Amino acid sequence: MAGSRERSFDFIVVGAGNSGAVVAGNLARAIPGPSVLLVERGGDNQDPELRVASERFTNVYINDAVKLRYETVPQKNLNNRSLEYLRGQGLGGSSMANFCGYIRGSRSDYDTWAEMVDDDAFKWKNVVQRYCELENLHFTPDDDPDGFVRLRDGVHGFEGPVDLSLAARQEWPTGLDKVMKASLQFGWPLNQDQNSGDLIGVGSISTTTYKGYRVTSASAYLSNPPANLTIWTHALATKLLFEKYGNSSKPKAIGVELADGRKPRAKNEVILALGTIDTPKLLMLSGIGPKEDLRQLGIPSLVNLPRLGKDMIDHNYVIVSWGANTELGTSVDRVRNAELVETARKQWRKDRSGQDAWLNLSNLLAFVKYDPKRSPKTFEELEKLDERTKKWIKHPQTPQIELFLQGTVPEEFDTKNGPECFMLGIMSMQPQSRGTVRLASKDPLEMPLIDPNYFDHPYDSRMMIEGVREGFNLIKSTDLSKYIVGPNLTPASDSDEDILKFLKTYLMPILHPVGTVRMGSSNDHSACLDTDFRIRGVDGLRVMDLSVCPLITSNHTQATAYVVGQLGWKQLQKEYGLKMTPPQQKL
Repeated sequence: MAGSRERSFDFIVVGAGNSGAVVAGNLARAIPGPSVLLVERGGDNQDPELRVASERFTNVYINDAVKLRYETVPQKNLNNRSLEYLRGQGLGGSSMANFCGYIRGSRSDYDTWAEMVDDDAFKWKNVVQRYCELENLHFTPDDDPDGFVRLRDGVHGFEGPVDLSLAARQEWPTGLDKVMKASLQFGWPLNQDQNSGDLIGVGSISTTTYKGYRVTSASAYLSNPPANLTIWTHALATKLLFEKYGNSSKPKAIGVELADGRKPRAKNEVILALGTIDTPKLLMLSGIGPKEDLRQLGIPSLVNLPRLGKDMIDHNYVIVSWGANTELGTSVDRVRNAELVETARKQWRKDRSGQDAWLNLSNLLAFVKYDPKRSPKTFEELEKLDERTKKWIKHPQTPQIELFLQGTVPEEFDTKNGPECFMLGIMSMQPQSRGTVRLASKDPLEMPLIDPNYFDHPYDSRMMIEGVREGFNLIKSTDLSKYIVGPNLTPASDSDEDILKFLKTYLMPILHPVGTVRMGSSNDHSACLDTDFRIRGVDGLRVMDLSVCPLITSNHTQATAYVVGQLGWKQLQKEYGLKMTPPQQKL
């Protein structure tokens, strides 16, 4: 990693998360072998215990190495709470810190995306091909003799670098079969393949885990790097470097300035993949963004992009939990008994087996579409939205809410309410509130001002009220009620008023931000970049991460981040005439 402070590379990729690792890894393995520098502010994350599969819920909370500890500004609609807003860091980025869920979203998400940006490359029929290139899905029908999972033909990848798993039926935790039966009893349809593009219904979640390990973008794309891929860790990018050439009115990105003073140069392009928070931060520090905002901070304006940082969208969620008997609950002992936890870890260290290889990997997700007769107030708010958004949300395969059925034990769980825990996580799908990411100052070490602006739009609170009520109804009207001992963390009742009070107190970020460097069609003059991922008004600079999304997909957005990286890589491959080498050997 040593050498000249101004070394030159063909490409510089800034950020080694889901998208950045895809871009850098593919570029470096392409023929004729361009030189690639990957710059990452965090460490190498090589400790295998950072990838224990069972810690998919907790890794970001217990391992400081993998996280950036941001927080939001006070949320005016949530009792003025400032919310912890954690981001991943180090090689793998947020794939080192997330919940490991791998859900692509609905076909309607991508078809709407393509319509918004006037580019068919983002239609489902084309995006699904990019997904297949990424994926190596491990599942056979023998893993699920009950038939809860059956993969559709032609929509899955089995030879890509990203290993995916669907938990075998015998790995389901205590009571999950009862939850599945109750869900079907409640009237939710069985969805045997949640990654087929048809999302509605309840089904088993696929995860980025394999053989007891968390799978990350680093394990998939940065293992055994070729000689032409240089990786600098603990390297914070503080500013982009530009020059003007000839008669061009546009500045050209030629490199990056790092906090330690190094200034690597890019012969072809600089590609930003820092994510929805830090990509706009670096752009604004470099003079690209809302001119007036930058002027107030004493930053000279290079390119005026008024909407940069202004169109943030994030899912939000809340946990509701009950005490349960031992026939249903998640075992509290398995996550709180120090002796059992240590025994499980010793077994995992020995051969990657035991509880730490499978606990918390088997969960059900229900993607729900509201019935107008049962949720008339939600539909009143829906009808007030613009026509394109209404068309998208009304599509038969666009869910309005996700219910996560049975996970780990919430921190607030108290065993006096029952020996075991039954938990529901309820997440919004198409929030209409729009937030911002702004600079606090021109100091690159200062945390940005993050404002998701939760519940600013009345549709969002309405949607979550109905989601919590859906969870109550699932408990009350099915056989699950037989196993519930008492409430633990729930609203006082299922009235609108009590649920909203509960939401204002307990609603949390799901940490799926998108949209702060939004792409758009050539006619959309408010967009920050085009559909080839090029920043407007600048040459040699692209963005390839979730900040480019013009909408938020109906999923856990890790999958979307991967496919944005793959779409961006395919664009570079086409423009530079690159060919791919055979798949690499993974760790």
